[in-house]
Amino acid sequence: MAKVTVLVAGYTTDDKQLFDGVEEKGATVSLVVDKNMVMVVDPGTLENQQVLLSALAAQGLTPDDVTVVAITHSHIDHYKNIGMFGKAKVLEYSGIWDGNKIEDWQTHFSTDIQILKTPGHDAASITLFVNTLQGVVAICGDVFWKENFPKVDPHAFDAKKLEQSRALVLKMSSWIIPGHGPMYKTGHAPLLKLQDAKKMDAAVLGKCKKCRQLFKKLSDKCPCQSWLCYHCCECDIYCGVCHCKHKI
Repeated sequence: MAKVTVLVAGYTTDDKQLFDGVEEKGATVSLVVDKNMVMVVDPGTLENQQVLLSALAAQGLTPDDVTVVAITHSHIDHYKNIGMFGKAKVLEYSGIWDGNKIEDWQTHFSTDIQILKTPGHDAASITLFVNTLQGVVAICGDVFWKENFPKVDPHAFDAKKLEQSRALVLKMSSWIIPGHGPMYKTGHAPLLKLQDAKKMDAAVLGKCKKCRQLFKKLSDKCPCQSWLCYHCCECDIYCGVCHCKHKI
């Protein structure tokens, strides 16, 4: 079994922003240890870097011991301090970076870790589902900011996809580590098998913005733009899924 530890519990004052126009926030930073892999998730905004250094030291670690840094989504408050981990590979929505080289990640990242795309808060979010002795822990970034908040995400890229992603996270997890708060309990859920995970992934793939065709599986092509994969057809951007370069 893997082990998950919250290194830094994040926070947000977004619920008070309506009154004074100022938001303060820090991302929740997590540690996942799985055999020889040491992963830090979302090393974002901090009061100072010593906070994270001290949290790592309490686990007997230094930044050089970290082999992988995972970023749940590409908002700077979740990756601002990624530079602390110069020796680590970087795992994000498009793939795994090792220097200037990138390769695809697998849904079953390891025996005890699954990764699924969970868009909605932004277009390129992922959630890590980690099998631990305490149950399945979902490290989901801003799919949920903190427990029971927000009911409606005012910054959501796609509210419907976010709703689907939230349902997926709740269904698969016993515990949730949100983007800006401490870990909290949901209920027992076993780690899904690979074929079940693929079905879940397909449920949030989206649709073509031109013809509105829904994508139901990773291999689907759009009738109106059959040379594009689901990601490019939906977002019309350079794509880490099929590596096409139709915009270049």
